[in-house]
Amino acid sequence: MKLEVVGYVKGETYNHLPAIFTVMENWRDYQYAAPGSDNDTDKAVQAFFLKAPNLEDPTTIDKAVKGVETVTKKTAINGMPGYKEENGTIMMMLAFCIVISAFIIAVFFYVITMQKTQQFGVMKAIGASNGFIGKAIVAQVAILSVLGIVIGIVLTYLTATILPEGMPFDLEPTLIITYAIVLLIIALLSSIVSVRQIVKIDPLTALGRVE
Repeated sequence: MKLEVVGYVKGETYNHLPAIFTVMENWRDYQYAAPGSDNDTDKAVQAFFLKAPNLEDPTTIDKAVKGVETVTKKTAINGMPGYKEENGTIMMMLAFCIVISAFIIAVFFYVITMQKTQQFGVMKAIGASNGFIGKAIVAQVAILSVLGIVIGIVLTYLTATILPEGMPFDLEPTLIITYAIVLLIIALLSSIVSVRQIVKIDPLTALGRVE
């Protein structure tokens, strides 16, 4: 079968492979080239796409029309060969990245807080309450985290602009906002560990360590 390419489209792939758009007759000749592969069906098709935003239960179509199976767009995508496996691998990588980031963030803020043990001891000796110091630590962590997240998002979008157009890469705003909030929550929770250590500081002991 010889076909003439008359034009190109952007962003149309199937399983990371380019897709070809042609008329139904050419597709049937290619898809059902083997004798009997169409089960003697006149003008056979594999699927119809319907826009039905108000349809709550797709099975109602199956009951009304015999010999068809109706599924949602999400179910159809999950049924694509290799989609679940690839998506599962990506989600596992994201989960590991979040766990590793949580560990690094917690250790980073803990270390920089413990380096100020003497200063916090002096503050407590002159009358600063644990609540005041705790709020100051949480505020510093929140400011540093927000700045870091914003810088990370900007760098991510800048990186996306230099990636090849053919690379299957898409930045969803909802996904970015979700993970940004998750990282911020992790940072704030890690600050609680540092606050607990600062609360236990004895001012006299801290002042005795001043060089």
